[in-house]
Amino acid sequence: MSGLHPQTLRLYERLGLIKPHRVGRSKRLYSEADIERLRRIQHFTQELGVNLAGVDIILRLLERIEQINREVEEIIEQTNARILQLIEEYNLPVDPNTLLIRYERLDEEG
Repeated sequence: MSGLHPQTLRLYERLGLIKPHRVGRSKRLYSEADIERLRRIQHFTQELGVNLAGVDIILRLLERIEQINREVEEIIEQTNARILQLIEEYNLPVDPNTLLIRYERLDEEG
């Protein structure tokens, strides 16, 4: 799966870095998201030399950034809907596509 020793996986779980689904007392099921998270942890610790406390902080910050991105996207959708509503309400002769707000996430290339 991830190439990590079972004791390492249990340590990460004990520290709250991963939360696999548990079946019974001993069996753990790791989702694709868990495996990707494990890869990130490995990258931070082995390639960048970050300790586990630092990894925890980084992962929390990344989760917060994702949450903020979702909130910004929602606000933009609401704003665009309001712009279209006002254009229609006031019967403005404008191409609505030129007025819509666009949002490019920092983690996307394009």
